Amino acid sequence: MTSQVLLERAFYIKLGKGGSWELDSIANHIMRIGWSGSSLADINSHNWDAIEHKLRAELSHQGTATRDANALREIVLSSEADVWITFHGSRLWWCRLAAGPVEEDEVSKFRHVCGEWRDRDVNGRTLLISDISGLLSQLQGFRGTVCAVRASESLRRLLNAQSSLPHQAVTRARDTLVSAVQSAIGELHWKDFETLVDLLFRQAGWRRLSVLGETMKYADLELEEPITTERYQVQIKSAADTADFARYRDQFKGRGFRKLFFVVHSPTVSLAQEESSPMVELVLPARLAAMVVDAGLVSWILAKIR
Repeated sequence: MTSQVLLERAFYIKLGKGGSWELDSIANHIMRIGWSGSSLADINSHNWDAIEHKLRAELSHQGTATRDANALREIVLSSEADVWITFHGSRLWWCRLAAGPVEEDEVSKFRHVCGEWRDRDVNGRTLLISDISGLLSQLQGFRGTVCAVRASESLRRLLNAQSSLPHQAVTRARDTLVSAVQSAIGELHWKDFETLVDLLFRQAGWRRLSVLGETMKYADLELEEPITTERYQVQIKSAADTADFARYRDQFKGRGFRKLFFVVHSPTVSLAQEESSPMVELVLPARLAAMVVDAGLVSWILAKIR
């Protein structure tokens, strides 16, 4: 079992002006900081009065001087119990600071981190900014250098690959809905099933190039993905077994199409256990049901099975 990430406090840090030290810090397992006007002796001896006095002389806004002095204090006094986060390359990165003094090289002052900066949760999932709560991603807009992460519970759940109670409740409700929709798909007339498949692909933004139901040797639909202009075919079957799938899989040679989707209303037990091939993708009712829910077509199905 993967060990859980524990944290007493959490902080966000901006690594350099405009993130200029992000890559260097991550690559070299350090946390680069500024405060070039403060001496290492004052910093490592915790001479906060002298540090703030110098900052007040350097900065015109006294509130900024106090804020910068407090930020430096948090960095210097931070222990391995704290978690630090930053953002780089569209991902959230996190670390803990190793015990030891602040050091300095030709670039800046810095502290070493424990191990390395990480951009994954305890299960190895990449922490993409687009997938995390705005309570955390909004910290990218913080105008200072250091701030406490107020949404520390959200961060703890994120790093430990855990979900909130509302998330769990909605997930259970969605799973129940998908299961019910899958049963409903089995009640559709074959012509309605063809229309549903057409609607699903068109709701996803794909353009239909053929007329639904038009006689074609290998497909019922021909579609174009509007961004890449790649073309796809869709074969819609009310019922099919592994032999049917194998025949279409072996006969499909592309002929200018990227892939064939083999969509089945009522698969046999053996077909339900079949795997897709690179050129022919098998789409069964369980996946279709999830697509229906995501596409907002539940009401359409309800009207057809009333």
